[in-house]
Amino acid sequence: MRQKLKSIRAVLVIWCLLSLTSISVGAISPQERKKIEDAIPEKAPAAAKRARKLLVFNMDIKDGVVRKGHASIPYGNLAIEMMGRKTKAYETVVSSDIAMFRPENIRQFDAICFNNTTGVLFEDAELKKSLLDFISEGKGFIGIHAAAATFVQWPKYDQWPEFGEMLGGYENGGHPWKYNEWITIKPDEPDHVLNAAFKGKGFRISDEVFQFQKPYSRDKLRVLLSIDMDKTEIIKGRQIWPERRKDKDFAVSWIRGYGKGRVFYCFLGHNPQTFWNRPILQHYLAGIQFALGDLPADTTPSNKAGQ
Repeated sequence: MRQKLKSIRAVLVIWCLLSLTSISVGAISPQERKKIEDAIPEKAPAAAKRARKLLVFNMDIKDGVVRKGHASIPYGNLAIEMMGRKTKAYETVVSSDIAMFRPENIRQFDAICFNNTTGVLFEDAELKKSLLDFISEGKGFIGIHAAAATFVQWPKYDQWPEFGEMLGGYENGGHPWKYNEWITIKPDEPDHVLNAAFKGKGFRISDEVFQFQKPYSRDKLRVLLSIDMDKTEIIKGRQIWPERRKDKDFAVSWIRGYGKGRVFYCFLGHNPQTFWNRPILQHYLAGIQFALGDLPADTTPSNKAGQ
């Protein structure tokens, strides 16, 4: 019992240390901060119906050990916080404390954002139920990049299937394009309200690409952005799922309804410079406002739209 208590205390200390490092923006240079400030949208796409509160959560964990996580985490935290403050769309709380998911704590928020979380964050059944109930009962969820590698640990992806179902898919099978390689992205629906920032045009960007396994399906998700395979070369020798080689469907961002709640996911965000890319920040702001419940958007799955 004594040894178990020591282990619990050790984990709590690590969580506290992670909280201090991941939330801190001290690693961001003044020049980088200026780039983020200059890229922040002037106004939100929708007026907040009431004061909104967003929880941005950071944690990277493997085999029960908390790790440093993606270098882009503090950049994402800062960009999200600055967007909310400048546009008055929401108030931001950044945390790495899993106690935030307890029912008495989570209810203060309108949406939760997993900013590059990775691994099995917790196994507590009460916390799992609290998180899914929070969303299904009418709140929102935003996933950035490695959020799709959360509540799983390679090579097994069966730790919490219900989370993957809520999010819309799990990444698996390696990176067809790495963080320093260029891809071309297209708006699947140029006129969709969450794609307004791109003005109907595709764009090139370097970022780490995920490929998604089940439960990913356009029968369940409204895909907003995907890789334009007519303008992006498949790298020889890379591990790619057979179904992805066949359908060439590499989704970048999507939305979905989950019970009475709303889910927005985008895999852009491995690299710090993603968070001073103005159109990407506009896309994220629209996704956040959708998840908060202030920006109405059609969530009809892509394969069922227009039927």
